[in-house]
Amino acid sequence: MLGLKKYLAMFLSLVMVAGFAGFAVSANNDGADENTEIVDPIEDAGGYSSILYDQTKGRLPTSEAKAIAETSDGFIWIGSYSGLVRYDGNTFERIDSTTGIVSVVELYVDSQDRLWIGTNDNGVAMMDKGQYTYYRITDGLQSASIRSITEDDKGNIYIGTTQGIAVVAPDMTLTPITEGSLRNVHVRQLQYGGDGYIYGITIEGDLFTLTNGAADRYFSAEHENYRCILPARDGQGKIYIGTSGSEIIYADLYQNVTQLETYDVTPLSSINCLKFVDDSIWVCADNGIGIVESDGTFEQCTGIPLTNSIEAMIADYQGNLWFTSSRQGVMKIVPNHFQDIFEKYGINSRVVNTTCLKGDKLFIGTDNGLIVVDKNGVLGSYTLRSVRTASGEKVMAPDLISLLLGRKIRSIKEDSNGNLWIASYGKYCLIRLTGANATCFTVEDGLPSERMRTVVERQDGTIMVACTGGVVIIDGNEIVNVFDERNGIQNTEVLTVCEADNGDIIVGTDGGGIYVISGTSVRHLGTESGLDSDVVMRIKRDLTRNLYWIVTSNSIAYMTDDYQITSVRGFPYSNNFDIYENSKDEIWVLSSNGIYVAPAEELIANEKITPEYYGMDNGLPCISTSNSYSALASNGNLYIAGTTGVAMVNIENAFGLDTDIKLNVPYLEADGEIIYPDNNGKFTVPSEVRKVTIYGYVFNYSLVNPQVSYYLEGFDETKVTVRRNELTALDYTNLRGGKY
Repeated sequence: MLGLKKYLAMFLSLVMVAGFAGFAVSANNDGADENTEIVDPIEDAGGYSSILYDQTKGRLPTSEAKAIAETSDGFIWIGSYSGLVRYDGNTFERIDSTTGIVSVVELYVDSQDRLWIGTNDNGVAMMDKGQYTYYRITDGLQSASIRSITEDDKGNIYIGTTQGIAVVAPDMTLTPITEGSLRNVHVRQLQYGGDGYIYGITIEGDLFTLTNGAADRYFSAEHENYRCILPARDGQGKIYIGTSGSEIIYADLYQNVTQLETYDVTPLSSINCLKFVDDSIWVCADNGIGIVESDGTFEQCTGIPLTNSIEAMIADYQGNLWFTSSRQGVMKIVPNHFQDIFEKYGINSRVVNTTCLKGDKLFIGTDNGLIVVDKNGVLGSYTLRSVRTASGEKVMAPDLISLLLGRKIRSIKEDSNGNLWIASYGKYCLIRLTGANATCFTVEDGLPSERMRTVVERQDGTIMVACTGGVVIIDGNEIVNVFDERNGIQNTEVLTVCEADNGDIIVGTDGGGIYVISGTSVRHLGTESGLDSDVVMRIKRDLTRNLYWIVTSNSIAYMTDDYQITSVRGFPYSNNFDIYENSKDEIWVLSSNGIYVAPAEELIANEKITPEYYGMDNGLPCISTSNSYSALASNGNLYIAGTTGVAMVNIENAFGLDTDIKLNVPYLEADGEIIYPDNNGKFTVPSEVRKVTIYGYVFNYSLVNPQVSYYLEGFDETKVTVRRNELTALDYTNLRGGKY
């Protein structure tokens, strides 16, 4: 599990460095030195995602939330003016209002894992295994409008209302506190301090303490702007006080509320909640969220969707953070293996066809030009010292970004000499960038068309270009050969090209299959040779084996070095675009609906294939663009060229869960009757029951969607495996008497 200390450190790093909103535009840049060491410009490979749940997105049946809590079984409970909502990581379920639980403004889980539910106008309900115990005015509450609930170390439950405080003893009897200043006080908040005392604050800002179910001390407010409290961990009367302004006051109650220290949390104001998470204090305010670190420094969380009337927060059992807003709904902040590069740099959404790392910069080719970023942000320009065609004609274009403005850039690649090759559509459709000097190859220089797709360097240092019109071979500034119809390539819409170890050129076309050029001879491979489609989008050499991976328009295949093709029949998705291999011998497949990851040996075995899948629900910020080219850094960071931007993921890092997942069967349904387990976790079902429904839950609030296997021992002969979000209630009929 990702420790909270590390979690907060990484989260703060993202807030302070990336700001969730991107960098400012930097000044002009003179071209990078061709000998510059390749440095990944994005250092923080891991990131965090903030996810908003409301009525319009996220399936939450309300767009306002007041309270939030988690019970030990794994359920997250949300209190709203529309009632009580239960969440299991898949589905938000509103509890039927016929229970009398409506307009929920406070939630508290006690030491016995019972959920206490405070309503705005109907008292308190305590829920335990589906059964409710109610406390209303008729039971001794001075007011049915609840504001806060907490528990002391003796098991007493304290209920703060708009007209006083009541205590529910361990025997479940309720007694109001009627003495002194607390008789009819309007309570804003109650907090257990860990030192045996309950700390409280009133609507007027008065402070008080309780102990053993009775009033202890009362401090009239000198400042009416006190709004919330957080008892210090060392106790002994010391508390943090959130104000209606932009201050947090650290004070000693027992020294007549002496202010020991003050923290400025500007621009936040009207603080509603303070919460310890690890060594930091999280601040929830009317206009945002922030963090006061243990050294007293403050940072605001920017670029998150929750910005108004933040009321409460919790950290769930996996370390994810949850926040409620009485105007916007619920937000979850969760670790994300993916990072949205466009969001990080503040780049507007657009189609990206290629990414390339060069020196300390990331080059991004789009449908309408070039974007270049480094650690400081988006470059305003990329200065060129000279621009000439391959034949020596001077081109008036002092800036690379201006030269490519409005052009559809198909790929950007770097060769072994540090030259950057930019393949695009238009007059200057192939550019070789050497430092700050650009050489443009044109039709006049011998190109067969103005539609270049990608370049590949050969073993002898020459360059192969896949394009409309065939395959072009470039040596220096000279186009030395073009392989087209004259050489036997009947389809010259070339999408991909690869070189074999023996020097053969392997050509993939848009509808013509594969052509293998061996010297002056050409061999054709198509559907008759084992391909499932003649649209060949990618051919890549395997990193460790004598074979080639092939991506067609409807399948994945592999080809041995003697050109024998095998289509992978068991792969679960057909519309794939590209593949990448990591050092763990895993194949990452970029597709039109996300990413699939499977062991290479599993694909080669061509039997049962069960890849891991990652899509938008798993934090992937954008889907790969068809026939795009994505940069893979030496550290494993893959910059995915996507339909709305660039997503980064490290393909070397483990993608599993950071924590054990809670698995639970909280109840069964037997012929329509709910049955809960006994204290040993066993269910007793009457023998005459005809139908049993098992409600199994896998409580996972991360962005990973693991596989779940289940079977009823004693009945099922084989297990069933599904994705966690596909798990549903299981029905069994006519079970024989016995133990299962």
